[in-house]
Amino acid sequence: MQQQVATEKLPSRDIDTPYPTTTMSFLQPVMPSLRLLAVPRSVVVRQCLRFSTSTIRSGMCLAHFSYPRHVTNSYTDVYTPPSVDPNLVASRTASPSYPPTSLKSIPRPLTSHASHRTSQPTKIRNYPDRQLQKDIPVSEAPALPESEIAPNLPYFVTRTPSNELPIYTLRKRGGNMKLTRVKKIDGNIDVLRDALQIELGVPDAECVINRLTNHVMIKGWHKPRIEAFLKARNF
Repeated sequence: MQQQVATEKLPSRDIDTPYPTTTMSFLQPVMPSLRLLAVPRSVVVRQCLRFSTSTIRSGMCLAHFSYPRHVTNSYTDVYTPPSVDPNLVASRTASPSYPPTSLKSIPRPLTSHASHRTSQPTKIRNYPDRQLQKDIPVSEAPALPESEIAPNLPYFVTRTPSNELPIYTLRKRGGNMKLTRVKKIDGNIDVLRDALQIELGVPDAECVINRLTNHVMIKGWHKPRIEAFLKARNF
């Protein structure tokens, strides 16, 4: 069997005989893709050789002697020099006369303006100062007998929670009508109304009683005199 294979000759083929069309049709689509192949980049080679001890040591030695390490690429371990700040260079190369006088700050004065103002005399006013309006002083009434002071009176006036007498002034009819109101009255309100009318000397029509609220309404502003009247009777 071996002798038959050795003695068997392949059919001779002429050199000028072209290849069959099937082989050419197979090679034509492959040729354009092979033309795009070029020399591999150094990044790809370094990525393949990243586990090689000799490659890593050689790269570290070159980086150590070329420039210090500042920026590292996580893929290739390539070192890049740092950028120089232009402001730092300008400040180091500036002349001794910089900055000019126009850019320098003004020094703080030794004396403050506040002490200067207080040392000056105050202005003299040519008009009198405004005075607060005070209530009309009420003459003190003589002491009354016990029969005419609380709690011996048929009425009683209760003070407010702030310990003030419940006497109020108000305006009506657009502010043209002034009234005085006495509130929180218990007992016989008519007796108090008659006593206030005699004390203030007002007509009968100007001192009335509001039966819905049990308030005594007096025309005009009489708060100081009514307060003195009630305080004299121990309210």
